[in-house]
Amino acid sequence: MVTLNTLRNKGGVLLAIVIGVALLAFVLGDMLTSGSTLMNSSKMNVGVVGGEKVSTQEYAQAIDELTEVQRITTGREGSTEEENEMIRVQAWDLMIRQKALKPALKDMGLTVSDDEMIGLLSGANPSPIIAQMFANPQTGMFEPALLRQFVARVGQDQTGRMQMFWNYLQGEVGDQSLLFKFKNLIDKAAYVTGLEAEQLAELESKTYSVNYLVSRYESIADSTVQVSDAELRKYYNSHKGMFQQEDLRDIEYVTFEALPSPEDYAAAEKSVRELAKDLAEAKNVQQFVAMNSHNSSDTRYYKAGEITGELGTFAFSASAEQVYGPVLNGDQWTMARIADVQTMPDSIRVSSIVISADQKALADSLSAALQKGGDFAAAAREFSADQQSSAEGGDLGMMDPQTLTPQFAEALKGAAAGTVKTVTTPEAVFILKVTGTKGESQKVQLGVINYNVEASEQTRNEVYGKANKFATAAAAGGFEKAVSDGALAKRVATVGPNDRTVGGMQQSRELARWAFNGKPGEISDVKEFGNNFVIAAITAVREKGTAPFDQVRENVKTLVVREKKGEMLAQKMAGATSVAALASTLGVDTLSNNDINFQGFMAPEVGFDPAFTGGVSGIAKTGVVSKPIVGRIGVYAAEITAERSTPVDAAVEKARLSAEAQQSAFMAAYEAFLNLSDIQDTRYRFY
Repeated sequence: MVTLNTLRNKGGVLLAIVIGVALLAFVLGDMLTSGSTLMNSSKMNVGVVGGEKVSTQEYAQAIDELTEVQRITTGREGSTEEENEMIRVQAWDLMIRQKALKPALKDMGLTVSDDEMIGLLSGANPSPIIAQMFANPQTGMFEPALLRQFVARVGQDQTGRMQMFWNYLQGEVGDQSLLFKFKNLIDKAAYVTGLEAEQLAELESKTYSVNYLVSRYESIADSTVQVSDAELRKYYNSHKGMFQQEDLRDIEYVTFEALPSPEDYAAAEKSVRELAKDLAEAKNVQQFVAMNSHNSSDTRYYKAGEITGELGTFAFSASAEQVYGPVLNGDQWTMARIADVQTMPDSIRVSSIVISADQKALADSLSAALQKGGDFAAAAREFSADQQSSAEGGDLGMMDPQTLTPQFAEALKGAAAGTVKTVTTPEAVFILKVTGTKGESQKVQLGVINYNVEASEQTRNEVYGKANKFATAAAAGGFEKAVSDGALAKRVATVGPNDRTVGGMQQSRELARWAFNGKPGEISDVKEFGNNFVIAAITAVREKGTAPFDQVRENVKTLVVREKKGEMLAQKMAGATSVAALASTLGVDTLSNNDINFQGFMAPEVGFDPAFTGGVSGIAKTGVVSKPIVGRIGVYAAEITAERSTPVDAAVEKARLSAEAQQSAFMAAYEAFLNLSDIQDTRYRFY
C-alpha cells in the first residue's frame, strides 16, 4: 500500500518535482520570469502569456493547487515565505507551459499521445519522475507494484487529495516528455565539424611559459581623455546589443533603524531575571521553554561532548534544579536548565508492519499476538502493506531514534530490544519492534531559553516619528534636499519586478512593488520592514529592450574612454623587442607564469581577462614579443619562453563541443520562443 504518509518519506524526490520539471529548471534558470512590462495589462490580470491574459483568479488557483502538492509531499500545513515564492514562480512557469509552450509545440507536431503516456506511467521504460518516485529503496530500481498500489488507493481516498496529486504527477510526466522531444529536435540542428574540433584540440594541447607585463588603464587619468558626444553616440549605435535590459527601477532610499535603547536593555534584563526565577521553579521545563523562548526549542538528547562551551559543561555537571545564566551575548540573553536525562542507545534497529487504517481489527489482533512473542518477520511478510520492507521481514535497518517523527520517537523512547509497540495514524496502523540497539550512553535534554533584546514600542514610535518627519520634508522640498538637510546616508538600488528583497532588508518585497507601480520622481510614504523604516524615491524607469542613450550615457563614456586608453597604451608598446626592456620603459613589473593555456580565463597576478590567454596563444613563435594585447584590465605585451604539448583527442573534443553546442542551441531556441510568445509578467501588481 502506498499512501500519502508513505509519499512523504520520498520527500527528496518529490520536492525536486514540486519546483517544476527538472530539465526545464536546469536548462532555463530564471528565463521564465523575464519579459515583464507595464503596458497592455489589465489591473485584474497578473500578465499575458501567448497573447492570452492570465487573470488573478487563474493564477491564484494554480498557486493553491501547488501549495496543496507541497502539503502532501512535506506533511506540513504551513510554509515559509521562500517556499511560497517558489510556488508562485512555479505557478507562473506552469502558465507559460500551458498557454505558450505546449500550443507552440503542438503546432510544430510535437505532442505526447495517450499510448505514450501509458508507457511513461507504467511501461518497461517509465518516465524518470515515475521511476524515481516509485523506486525500491533497497535496489533503487523502479517497482511497478508500488505504482499499482498507489493508483489503487487514489480511488479510495475520500478527500480527493491523492487524485489531485496523481493528476499533477501525470501532468509533470507529460510536460517533461514534451520538453525532451523539443530538446532532441533542437539538438539535431547543433553540429560541430571535424576541422573545428581538430583546430581547437591543437590550441588546447599547448601550454606556455610566458614573460609578460600589463599597463593598466588606470595609469592614464580619465580627465586626460577627451571624448565627443558624436563618438559616444557612434559607439552606442554600434554596440546596442550591449545595452539590452529587462524592466528595472532605480531608487534612492534612506533607512531609519529602530535599535534597542538603554531603557530597552534595562527592561529586557529585568524581564530575563524574573524569567530565570520562574525557570528554576518550572515543573515542566520543555513546556516552559516552548512558551517563553524567542527561538524554537531543541528537544534532542545530547551525549557528553556534543554540546560545546559553557553550556556543554553545565549540561553534564549541574543538578536538575540549577539554571545556567542568564548570559547576555550581543542582543540575546540565554538561560538553560536540564529538562531530562536518559540512558538511551545511539542507534536502534526497527522492524515494521503496516496495516491499513480500515483494518484496525486485524492490526489489534496482530499486535496482541506479537507482544506475546509471535513471529514478527513472518507476520510482516504475510500482512504488511509496505512491500518495500515486508520482503525483509519488516526490517527497516539501523537508525538514530531521534530522527524519527515525534509520534514514533515517543513510542520507542526507552524501548529495549524485543519491545513491540503500536502507533496509529489516520492512514495506517504501524506495529513496530525494536530488534537491536547500539552505543548506549547517558544523554541530556536541555531546555534553553533565548530572549532577544528588541526595541520597545516607545522606541519604535520615536524612530517612526523621525522617519515620518523626513518623509514630510521630502514631499515638500524634494528628496535630495531632505537628505542633505538631515545629513543622512542615502542608499541606491536597482530593483526588478519580482525581487523579494531590496538592499538585504528582510520582507522588503513591498518596496519593489511600490517602485513598479510608481512614476519617476515619486516619493514613498514611510514603509516598515522589520526594524527598518524606509522612505524611497524613484529616480529612473528602465523599460525592457534597448536602454535609451541618455540612460546609459555614463556607461558608454566609460567604455569609450577605456577603448581610447587601450589605443594610447598600445601605441606606446608597439614594436617592442623585449618584455623586460618595455617594462622598464613603462615603469611596470615583469611577470612570468609557466602554465598559460588557451582554455584559461585569467591573467595570473592580474585578474580575469580572457583576451590575455587568447593573445598569448596567437603568438607566432618562442622569443617573439606579441603585438599589444588589449584586454579588459589593461594592455599586455608577452613573449613565450617555452612551449609544451600534451596531445588532445580530437574525437573527444568534438564530443564535448557538440554537447556544448546542443545546450547553447536549446537555450537560444527557448529564449527566442519566449521573446516571440508575448509574455508580459505584471505579477508585481499583486504579489
